[in-house]
Amino acid sequence: MQNTNEKSKMSLLKKMKEAFGRRSGEEINIGAPTNVKQNVHVEVDSKTGEYIGLPEPWMRLLNKELGADDVKKNPIVAVQALKAFHYIQQQQHFKAPMTKDQIEAESNAIQHALDDKTIPDTIPPLPPKTTEHIKHGANQQPIPVSERAGEPKTKEQVKVDTTTTVLRKRENEPGSRLSDEAVMFEMRKICNPANPRERFKKSKEVGSGASGTVYTALDELTGDRVAIKEIDLSRQPKKELILNEIKVMKDFNHRNLVNFLDSYVVDDHLWVIMELLHGGPLTDVVTETIMKEEQIAAVCKEILQAIDFLHSKGIIHRDIKSDNVLLGLDGSVKVTDFGFCASVQGDEKRSTMVGTPYWMAPEVVTRKQYGAKVDVWSLGIMAIEMIDGEPPYLQETPLRALYLIATTGRPEIPSLSKLTPDFQDFLDKCLQVNVDTRWAAGDLLRHPFLHKCAPLATLAPLIKEAQKILRKEI
Repeated sequence: MQNTNEKSKMSLLKKMKEAFGRRSGEEINIGAPTNVKQNVHVEVDSKTGEYIGLPEPWMRLLNKELGADDVKKNPIVAVQALKAFHYIQQQQHFKAPMTKDQIEAESNAIQHALDDKTIPDTIPPLPPKTTEHIKHGANQQPIPVSERAGEPKTKEQVKVDTTTTVLRKRENEPGSRLSDEAVMFEMRKICNPANPRERFKKSKEVGSGASGTVYTALDELTGDRVAIKEIDLSRQPKKELILNEIKVMKDFNHRNLVNFLDSYVVDDHLWVIMELLHGGPLTDVVTETIMKEEQIAAVCKEILQAIDFLHSKGIIHRDIKSDNVLLGLDGSVKVTDFGFCASVQGDEKRSTMVGTPYWMAPEVVTRKQYGAKVDVWSLGIMAIEMIDGEPPYLQETPLRALYLIATTGRPEIPSLSKLTPDFQDFLDKCLQVNVDTRWAAGDLLRHPFLHKCAPLATLAPLIKEAQKILRKEI
């Protein structure tokens, strides 16, 4: 009996070794798990290029927005764009995570964005097309080679003809990690405890958005005109983002950043007092007028100075675009809207989906880790705004724009041949898909293109003309 049992045991051990042991040149085969529930598991058929596991409504959306051919050509990127698009659509604001846990949580949320059972039947409409692409330089004379060669001219030597302002033709004229209580505690701790209504008298509304409403106001203590951003905190699901914006504005002062003056919490309302820039956003100028290269260089230099300062303090803005650049009537240029900033230390990278799709760098869209140079890419896109009146792909839906950014890389610039060599090279250094070869903000400040900056005062006629067209005169 004992021999029989021993033989049985030996036989069993032999079978186990055969089943689980690794033989020479042979891999262990592990069976697939059972009873696993997964809402969406997307794979690509290597032979047909078709998706396996993607819900039909999502497939229809991809085919409609990207086209079946593009979907088959770059299926992985198509799904990345779809995940990013769906995640963005679910957020009232882009998050500005401050910790590793928050980064991982958002990355996980984007990775599993398609697990959401809420599948849209429609996609948001295209942005209204308000301007017609006008070839840059059509109303300007190219800068002679003799003026571009040799030593850079000083600001006093640069002259721009501002006797006429060239307008653009128009087609038609007429989850936080801090609790709400903790965020409010921190907010009250850094805010002025006084009542702002006793000092500031609001006059008129000049802008509004998801994060709040901006008013002009009179500071009765100093007699200065100021801007007040009033935010109803009870309607803000991500209060930590607003707290982040205040901290950045409070801690950093620079001539090219919109100066923070004070902040107050009144009941459930936050009042952020800022300096008032009467010229409005750069968007008004780029959509209504045609800027000369020297003026574009001047704006780029001012913005680069702000970006370089933020980067030196470990801050990535992550939403550089014309809407977030404000102008003074004297032509001063200042960067604003720090709700999208991320505080980083050293070489720490961010892999979170933030910013505005049309200005996003490819490494952000494709979910790669990224650093401060995403702001440089956005500046390059904004320079194209100043040339053509809008960023590339603005007439495309956000989903297709994300896909094109990821697959095309550097966008085509139709008027590139009409630009001076220095400007072409400046754009090339900003819009390198390879982050290692893309220039940093500090390096770009020494680029020859910025040697031709016009005095900022030459922006004043453009600002006034844009305000006149848009009926925004103050």
